[in-house]
Amino acid sequence: MTSNLVKEDNIADNEFTQLLEDFTSVNLTPNLDNISSNHAATSTAAQQNRTLPFTMSPLLTLTQKESGNTRDYINDIVSSSVYPPPAQDPQRVLRQMMSLCKHIYSRGLIEGSGSDVTIKAFDKDYHLHRIVLYQNSYFSVLLEGPWKESGQKDIELRFDDENITRDAFEIALGRLYGRLDEVILPSQVLSLLATASFLDLQDLCEMCVEVILRDIKEDTVVHYLTFATSHFYGAHSEKITESCFTYLCREGFDNLRLKPAFLTLPAEWLKRVIESDAFWVPSEYERYLFARDVVSKRRKIAMTEQKRHNLVSSSLVNYTDLNNLSSDISFPTSPTSPTITNSPNKAKRFPDTSFSYHTRRSASVSTLNSICSSNSLQTENDEVIYTAIFTYAIYYAHMTFEELTAISHDCDSTTNVPFAPEYVLKDALWHQIDLRNKIENAAETDVTLGISSSEIPPSSTGVHFEIPSDDTTHIGEALTGLDDMIGGGTKAMKDGEGRGSVEYSLFAPFRFSVEFADVAKLKEKQRVYSGTKFYAGSNWNMYIQKIKTPRKGIQLGVYLHRHSMPDPNSSSSGSTMVNGPANKSPSSSSPGTEERYTTSTRSTIHMKINNEKSFSRYADKRKTVRTWFKIFCPARGPSHVLTQFQSSPDNFALMQSWGWRSSSLCQDDYLLDVRDYDNSSSSITTNSSSTLKFSVVMGHV
Repeated sequence: MTSNLVKEDNIADNEFTQLLEDFTSVNLTPNLDNISSNHAATSTAAQQNRTLPFTMSPLLTLTQKESGNTRDYINDIVSSSVYPPPAQDPQRVLRQMMSLCKHIYSRGLIEGSGSDVTIKAFDKDYHLHRIVLYQNSYFSVLLEGPWKESGQKDIELRFDDENITRDAFEIALGRLYGRLDEVILPSQVLSLLATASFLDLQDLCEMCVEVILRDIKEDTVVHYLTFATSHFYGAHSEKITESCFTYLCREGFDNLRLKPAFLTLPAEWLKRVIESDAFWVPSEYERYLFARDVVSKRRKIAMTEQKRHNLVSSSLVNYTDLNNLSSDISFPTSPTSPTITNSPNKAKRFPDTSFSYHTRRSASVSTLNSICSSNSLQTENDEVIYTAIFTYAIYYAHMTFEELTAISHDCDSTTNVPFAPEYVLKDALWHQIDLRNKIENAAETDVTLGISSSEIPPSSTGVHFEIPSDDTTHIGEALTGLDDMIGGGTKAMKDGEGRGSVEYSLFAPFRFSVEFADVAKLKEKQRVYSGTKFYAGSNWNMYIQKIKTPRKGIQLGVYLHRHSMPDPNSSSSGSTMVNGPANKSPSSSSPGTEERYTTSTRSTIHMKINNEKSFSRYADKRKTVRTWFKIFCPARGPSHVLTQFQSSPDNFALMQSWGWRSSSLCQDDYLLDVRDYDNSSSSITTNSSSTLKFSVVMGHV
């Protein structure tokens, strides 16, 4: 059950196209020394050409052979008695091409010389040329199709998309006229993507997406995610959404600078991240604590905003009162948030949903009522999503009895209501006891427990857990398989399509996450183990191992391992806070890992739980168990690709493991330090290293 992944390099057949692409990455300033040194050879070639009959130059001939093999064509020219061998000077060819592009851009687009069509857009006339515009599919259809514009000299363009701007439109035209060295800035990339998508400039769209992916960080991820989900630009929007989601899943839990982003993130996307199997969080209890902290702060912000609106609508408050109210809570920042200055030297930024106050002291009553009503409706919608998070997005069934007890007493300071419904916690405890009863009553030779069904359980209340029926690897499908990859079992996929019969688990799966540091320094065949996690009577962990193969080269083995049976009498067995290495080499240790989760509330709860013998710990005496699993590994960037290894049920004896050997996990996107491609990233500390994060979801059958 080993799946080998190999990253293939795509090499273009047309070398002339490759020269154009390389052209943008080299210094195009003519080198005077090269010119003088090649002058004699160039003059000699020119004298020889004067004796030949007039024909089309080899360069122009090559440009017409778009679908041919340029290398073969050049060989034909060299072997021909008509043409002499071309000068072997790539820099000279590039200079000629640059000179031609500069000429077309300056004389054609800027000066409009020889224009035969005028495009009117943004209250400006652009004197353009049909022969240049024909290379673009949008203008080609517009000017040659069965439309009235095809026979007109003056054509007016109107754009319904507010993201399309005049500057972006002119940059797009510049690309058509040979301006290939334009630097795309993050400040203009969204409008340029919208414009390029409208004009069907796919190469420019891809460049914009690359700029966006490299710019995804703490203070931009919500902005890009909102843009991509609000405006659909085909596969480009999907890629941006997928990358933002992967970034939030990888960095959301332990990047403190990313916490404000979760306060401005749309509630629906907050739910999708928290419930995702790919969300990196050490344990399910930590998932609950993360959701609790974020939702609690979001409720405080919503309550403060509601108070602000009520004070304004009552017309009994001046701006001094508003400023005093705004100092009660610290609001998150957002790239798209309006700035409100409440003192000569200090400015506060508010979420997009905040009311933008006018300079006058009062507004119309109808406007204020509309704003208050809108915010009230938004708060109600968010509360519905918050309830769904604590009801369905978190799997309580595998938490210890002590953790469930702590959650039942955990109330929100704003609503004075427990975060998790009481009936959900009771159902979870009942399922835990039911699963334990099946395991302890099973014979030592039993492999399965009979806890799966070919039909969706009637008690699933819309959430069910499909068991993988095949062994597959998925790369970059966080969005295209959104219902499969996000939402822990709440799938809208076509059940059974091409996969035979589909089985559903009667119990929620078990989820945990681990991290391995300094993977790039890992020696060949050296195993690095994670800390153990308790699930259903056994201790489990992960390990990685570098393997060198003759055909595939260096690969990284990723394995799920049934480690041992726990000792129920041990007070520390199965601690959910354990994330440190077990038998982990010093070179793979992660400095400061324990500090990642130490807030005053969390450390107090876990200190109490870890010092007690838990009712929820027991031993599975079966020699072999049958278990399915999925392993998620997000790339560090700049591609932000999410890799998923999916396994159908396998037999796990004690000290047995199953997994994959992957070439893709050895690539730069996974192992390079983020500082290698983004020196401005504020999330990287001095202790940062090439780490791999894995999230695991698994279950017995």
